[in-house]
Amino acid sequence: MSFDTLAPHYRWLETVLAGRILQRARLAHLAALDSAQTILLVGEGPGRFLAALRARRPEAHLTVLDQSAAMLDRARQTDPSLRTDFIQADLRNWTAPVAAWDAIVTHCVLDCFSPSSLDRVVATLATAARPTAAWIITDFTVPPQPGWQRLRARAVHALMYGAFRVATGLEARCLTPPDARLTAAGFALAARKTFNHGLLQADLWRRNGPASE
Repeated sequence: MSFDTLAPHYRWLETVLAGRILQRARLAHLAALDSAQTILLVGEGPGRFLAALRARRPEAHLTVLDQSAAMLDRARQTDPSLRTDFIQADLRNWTAPVAAWDAIVTHCVLDCFSPSSLDRVVATLATAARPTAAWIITDFTVPPQPGWQRLRARAVHALMYGAFRVATGLEARCLTPPDARLTAAGFALAARKTFNHGLLQADLWRRNGPASE
């Protein structure tokens, strides 16, 4: 699974296919990071959220983790600050430092994994989060209620997953909601916003106690 080939084209593809909706979803809970001093951005891509976060939080220590070296290079261009670290790693095999970050951000990341890999990924990031950490998650989703919005979302997902499997070797074949895994890791849903008739979802989760063993 590699997004290196998409890195030079990701920004214009996002603009053509999604307009400003994805960025609006990414920024939906930006204010929740105002008190975090250490923030981990996973799968940041070319750095649109990183640039907005750095502009709002110039004093925060940010860490950007991505499997794609090409995406990391583009993200680095948006934030040359010495207070930002860049790590190239496969999240499925990464050994996370324990309780290192006040907040975790995963935009369009968790929906890339199969159920078994998602188990490992959520457990890894939960280990990296501090006992009172916030976790911001933006992902494509399927509306729970029957209707045209649900049918539309399923059709979009089928096209999207098929295209990304061809272009990047994407592991997932369909969406696996992470909610139960987050709850098991000690997080509770604090806020949820939906966009584009339920096709896109921006969540804020919070952990309010000791990290899970």
